[in-house]
Amino acid sequence: MAKENARKVLGVTAAVLAQMGHISKEEALEISGVDAKTYDEAAHKAQMAEQELKSAKKEASFYDIVSKATSEYFGLMNK
Repeated sequence: MAKENARKVLGVTAAVLAQMGHISKEEALEISGVDAKTYDEAAHKAQMAEQELKSAKKEASFYDIVSKATSEYFGLMNK
């Protein structure tokens, strides 16, 4: 379970980099090592985290988005 959650965290991180235009979606998929469905879920989590931060009038930095989007995975990894 921890290994899969770590891959999902990499998926979120790569998705945020792709959303910011630093890498392509294809590169993000390759870097993260997750399948397309898992990547799409990670990208959705990243988009939702960014929207939440922006709606709270907070500057949405790379680290804030990744941290918020992966908090579920970190919680599962600590169990």
